[in-house]
Amino acid sequence: MLVGRTLELDVLNASFRQMLEGKGNILFLTGEAGLGKTTLVHEWWKTVAPETAIYAEAACSIPVGNVDVGRLEALQPWADIVAQLQGHEEQGKKKLDLKKLIFDSAPAWAWALPIVGGIAHGAMETARLVKEQQGDNNPNAQNQQQVFQQYVNLLTKIADETPLVILLDDMHWADVSSTNLLFYLSRQVATTKLLALVTYRQDDAVAQNEGKGHPILQVKNEIIRYGGKEMPLTYLGDAAIREMLTQVFPGYQVNDKFERWLRKISDGNSLFATQYVKTLHEDGLLDDSGAFVGKYDDIKIPDSALAVVTERTRRLSEETRELLTYATAEGEEFTSYVLEQLTHKDTMQLMKELQVASKLSVIVQKGNARMYANQTTGIFGFSHALFHKALYDSLFDMQKEVLHRKCFELLKTEWERLKDSNDPALSLASKLLTHAEKCGEVESGAEIALQSARKAWLTYAEPEALEMLGHVMRLAQHKETQIEEKKRDTLLGEALLLKARIDGFRDRYDEAVQTSAQTLAIFERMHDEITIARTLNIRSTIFRNNDALAESESDARRALVIAQTIGHKRLEAMAEYNLACFYLATGAFEEAREHFTVSMQLYEAVGETGGVETALNNIGSSYNMQGLHEQSIQYFKRSLVLHASSGSSDRAAISATYNNIGTAYQSIGSLDEAMDCFRQSLSLNEAIGSRGAMSVVLCNIGNIYFERKAYPQALEYYTRSLKIAEEVRRPLLIARALCNIGAVYANAGEFEKGMEFFQRGLAIYETIGDGSELVSVYANLGSIYRNRGEFVQSREYLSRALAIAEEKKMKDKEAAAMCELGLLSEREAAGYTPEEKRTTLNTVVELLTKGTEMYRALHMENTNDVKEYNAALKRITETLL
Repeated sequence: MLVGRTLELDVLNASFRQMLEGKGNILFLTGEAGLGKTTLVHEWWKTVAPETAIYAEAACSIPVGNVDVGRLEALQPWADIVAQLQGHEEQGKKKLDLKKLIFDSAPAWAWALPIVGGIAHGAMETARLVKEQQGDNNPNAQNQQQVFQQYVNLLTKIADETPLVILLDDMHWADVSSTNLLFYLSRQVATTKLLALVTYRQDDAVAQNEGKGHPILQVKNEIIRYGGKEMPLTYLGDAAIREMLTQVFPGYQVNDKFERWLRKISDGNSLFATQYVKTLHEDGLLDDSGAFVGKYDDIKIPDSALAVVTERTRRLSEETRELLTYATAEGEEFTSYVLEQLTHKDTMQLMKELQVASKLSVIVQKGNARMYANQTTGIFGFSHALFHKALYDSLFDMQKEVLHRKCFELLKTEWERLKDSNDPALSLASKLLTHAEKCGEVESGAEIALQSARKAWLTYAEPEALEMLGHVMRLAQHKETQIEEKKRDTLLGEALLLKARIDGFRDRYDEAVQTSAQTLAIFERMHDEITIARTLNIRSTIFRNNDALAESESDARRALVIAQTIGHKRLEAMAEYNLACFYLATGAFEEAREHFTVSMQLYEAVGETGGVETALNNIGSSYNMQGLHEQSIQYFKRSLVLHASSGSSDRAAISATYNNIGTAYQSIGSLDEAMDCFRQSLSLNEAIGSRGAMSVVLCNIGNIYFERKAYPQALEYYTRSLKIAEEVRRPLLIARALCNIGAVYANAGEFEKGMEFFQRGLAIYETIGDGSELVSVYANLGSIYRNRGEFVQSREYLSRALAIAEEKKMKDKEAAAMCELGLLSEREAAGYTPEEKRTTLNTVVELLTKGTEMYRALHMENTNDVKEYNAALKRITETLL
């Protein structure tokens, strides 16, 4: 029932009209429990022509047994939206081909497609995406930003075809990652035909997170700051109370006194008012026409909406009440399958009784999309969270324990069926974890939490993964229930190892090293050589990513010895790969290629094409770094061929390979081929939402135009790169784009404007302290000043470049800075006396000789720059002779 919401309906209609014009938005509907936020949306949607837009909704899970399960269900509300969108393909209407859309633009979300019989609905391509996401990582996304961008891609592509309205209900119970995705969507919704409606309760949101508040509060403020809207639902006024009574009692005659009394005791809360009117009618205090026939002084007034709802549940028939109290054990949302098992009722009898509860507006049916025991089950939910709370709280503790155990046994069977599928089943896991703990199944709870953490991390949902890992550690060390020592150590070790990987991925170097050391100690105590070698390999990667190369090499060698001893080829391949990366980072290219080749052969032996492809790419990169571009292209192309033959849909790796080939082609002057590769890479990155990689490739395309002196086109691509880099907040990419723009202006004759961009980029590099990029920028500035004849400034920047290169032991950049200083000295010598000129040119020869010899030692003598330096050395030597 919807009364007194004319203003709110006007706001919804206005937002909908604006969305149809391509002005999408996020609209928050806020208010306390019982004000009818969800009802408002449902009744409003009935007034919108169903053919004009697609509608989908998801509700965040309310607490089960007073445990906040929603915060553990990483991205589940957004996955539920996908499941509802799937329904718009039914009956051959084909309003949207969701499977194709996911394959093309959101491959990391293949898991969200509904599951039937253990496999996803959909085409062979989608099934392949599903299979690829069952390993230790997600080849369809490299970070959570890409996961988010792919979802935005999906929604916007749907909205391009058919306007889209989504409802996210009860966001004060949502997980952190879901809340973050909402914010991410808000930054790109303004020019789409997409309207997102979000409901939450302010009081509950403030009380979350041990009083620190739910993140939806901060996210809402940020979204509103960027153009989102908020519509607080007001309490029902006198006119609305009258309208409600008129709807309930068709023969109602206006009674001002009764209406004011009802308005006062309910405080305008619609749930309180509507449910209490039913109670008064049943008690004979309101007749069939709604006339009040009682005495106000004799009525005991409930003190809250919960009290009214509690009284309403007491008036249910004993049979219906018992049925629904059983249902509360599963949660605010429950299934006919579980309830059937709990009550031992025949399916038809159960449905008949649920139909009675539905007619009483205590529960609502939510569809039949979920599978239990390979059969479709009906999904139901309590019409309001207060009905669930009132019924659950009416159970004795022993009743709760018995029901939770039965739920645990039923849901654990389903969990076992789904745990190896594409479906993270985090909604099931969070509830199963609650049931396990409440019935004392501590070991099972820890195992479920560990598996859930791994699946949450597949979408880079860090808060939820870490919280699940916290449950593993807490339950594994549970004092009251003893877990067998080996099992406990295995759980703790695996939990710590995943935490180390997460910390390493998030650049929390100290924490990652400390945690991996704890992991290693546990597995060494267990004498488990496989897990020891696996931990060493992971820690080797952590060390390498933080420039601790000696430590990285040491762990890789230890892992290699163990893997060879026990004959574990996969771990041996990982160790060889880590050693190869160590040699590559230290400039020992031949040794790096040897180890990459061994790693590749081992990966081939165990059938891991991803490892083979990665090794081929790295071998290609090692040749590229030496300036042996023809060889590098051969290896990059072999990697592409393998991608195609294996049917891999790892578009991040494929796009990176195209980018590498493009860079190599550019280095040998094949600019058309380079441009083709860069455009292929850009297209793939757009599809998977890899916006950081898009910024890099856009810069590379700009570089092609720059080399062709097509400065307007170069500026266009550099500017696009800068815009994306600023949107994704990647300082290094911002600095790179700024310096490239500076180079365009400087070379186009607008030197002062060019220097402005250079200095902005330089300031970022200096703040970050990125030595490699600083050397390059200083060298570029030195070259520009030299070409302008401003030798003092040129020497200043080239000297800075040389100093950093020497300090950081960056031999190739040290050689470049020496040679550039040599060429600068040659230019300076033009105005010297013959004797001074000869002395200076001798110094130039020394610098160029030393620099080119360093290049030869690095096997980089074939690069275009080195060829130029050698030509200058020959020319100057001949002049001296």
